[in-house]
Amino acid sequence: ASATNPPARPSLSVGAMADGDAPAVSRSQVEEFLRTCIEVMSSDTTRKMLQDPASGRPGPKLAELQKKVWDDMGVPTEAGRLAVGRVREDYPDDHADLTALKEEFGKAVDATYLQCLEDRRPSTLKKKGKMQRKTVLEFLDACNVKLDMPDVRELLRKQITETGSMPEAVVNDVHGSVMELVGFDREHGQKCFADLGKTGDLANDREVAMAYARWRGKTTSVCISLLNEFQQSGGTLNVDEEVQGKLLELRAKESLDSMTREDRAALIEKNANKINVFHGLPLEGRKRYLERLSEDEKLELAKSEILIATLVQSRQQLEQMNAE
Repeated sequence: ASATNPPARPSLSVGAMADGDAPAVSRSQVEEFLRTCIEVMSSDTTRKMLQDPASGRPGPKLAELQKKVWDDMGVPTEAGRLAVGRVREDYPDDHADLTALKEEFGKAVDATYLQCLEDRRPSTLKKKGKMQRKTVLEFLDACNVKLDMPDVRELLRKQITETGSMPEAVVNDVHGSVMELVGFDREHGQKCFADLGKTGDLANDREVAMAYARWRGKTTSVCISLLNEFQQSGGTLNVDEEVQGKLLELRAKESLDSMTREDRAALIEKNANKINVFHGLPLEGRKRYLERLSEDEKLELAKSEILIATLVQSRQQLEQMNAE
């Protein structure tokens, strides 16, 4: 999974898309949507409705509530999503207030979601039996939300500061606490999860497989980002080659974000042949080649790889569209 751009979780916020042309949704409508949703999410009515398990899984229910706000405003949901996602692009000189409101909205959605799980917390933990599909999905979603909580982020930072390594102990504790939140004993829940991979249920259930991929991607993304933050502040890391590669990929993508289109094109032209030669080497040859490079040279190589891979993917998609 990409260390920087995985989908974190199925969006509990339906105003989260950011593609295409600017929608015909006004700034005032975006603000009205965000304020109304914050009010709806924080209401006792919503909490009481979500307390009843018969209302369904809380994530999709929260998305329905947001869709209803758009419907009541007479705004097509997709157009509304796009407008919320494009706040910075559509209002480059006047987005601060909306951006802050959008962050408050996201926090309100996450808080409502976690409060629902707390309200539904089973009184006893299951220590035997198979984990139901809906519980698997809830566990995966809840872990992703928990990783965005400030207190969890601080615990992750603390372990990274102390060890310079991937904060596995904190991550495992988060997973264990969420297992209990959805009603499973920690050890039994972990066994159920291991069995899920062995039985092939992941491969046969697209929704579960996608949720599992998001879960892994979210965990990796958060940890790599915090490791990078620690290193950039002068900390010394103690990580393996795989994590080093993900950190390099993250820094390369961050650097690419600040490059102009012309600079990107020049980088591809400069290093296209070098990338082809590099990928033609056997694995050990690649390792020896990388060992001879400085950190700046490794970063430039990584940026070139990302650009060329993106270009190839775009061409393949275009050819597929033309073929259809």
